[in-house]
Parts: sequence; C-alpha cells; structure tokens
Amino acid sequence: MVRQPGRRRNTTKLLALLLVGLVMVGLWFGRGRYGWITMFRLQRQERRLHREMLANLARCEILEREVRRLRQDREYLELQARENLGMVKPGETSYRFVPADSLKKRP
Repeated sequence: MVRQPGRRRNTTKLLALLLVGLVMVGLWFGRGRYGWITMFRLQRQERRLHREMLANLARCEILEREVRRLRQDREYLELQARENLGMVKPGETSYRFVPADSLKKRP
C-alpha cells in the first residue's frame, strides 16, 4: 500500500478546521458567561438600563425643582393646593362642574 503525500496533509488541515469550527461554535453558543450570544444580550441589557437610568435622573431633577418651588413660592404652593387638593380659603365657596353626559350614566 503506497501512501499519497498530500493525503496526510489534507487530513491534518481537515482536523484543524474541524477543531477551529468546534471552538467557534462553543464560543458562539457557549452557555457560560463568555459566549458571544450571552455577551451580546448583556450589552443590549446594559444599554437599556443606561437609558432608563438617564430617564430616571431627568425625572428626579424635575421633582427636585418642583419641591424647591413648593418650598420657596407661597403663591405656587397655594395654586397647587387649590387645583390638586380642592382646598379653599375660609369664607370662599368652591364649585365643581361635572360634564352633563356623566350624569346620564348614573343608575
């Protein structure tokens, strides 16, 4: 039996290619914390959480301004109390206007 010189080299290349392919599949679908898919998901989650954090910081700043204004501006505080809580000064009369169609729905 005569060996062909290129056959052994081709088999070695095929085995090396197969090994590289298995490593790539392992990295791509790796169930551990270092798989490419896992890393992609974590990066996407990090971007989403960063956007949420920025939105929450903006809301926090708005609320801090509102608190400062309520503490420093008596007229604004009174306006908010009247509009949001329905408060009136002694001797004032408060009127509530209800849409006419809401009265028809009563049983």
